[in-house]
Amino acid sequence: MSADGEEDQKSAGEGGQGDDAERRATEKFISDLLARGEAVFEGEEPTPRTTHVVKRGDDGRLTVRRLRFFH
Repeated sequence: MSADGEEDQKSAGEGGQGDDAERRATEKFISDLLARGEAVFEGEEPTPRTTHVVKRGDDGRLTVRRLRFFH
């Protein structure tokens, strides 16, 4: 196999690891927000400390939207 083919395979593998690391970082961020009471899931009543709303997409991915800044 040529060197170019090997580099292509490494790039594809690294992309998958980067996506996995990004997913884990997002999940950790959301988990921390929920633990501190700074986020609620979409459809729940926000509290005075709520700064973010978490939405679960059709594909199961979680997204975060800033609601307001906490003063």
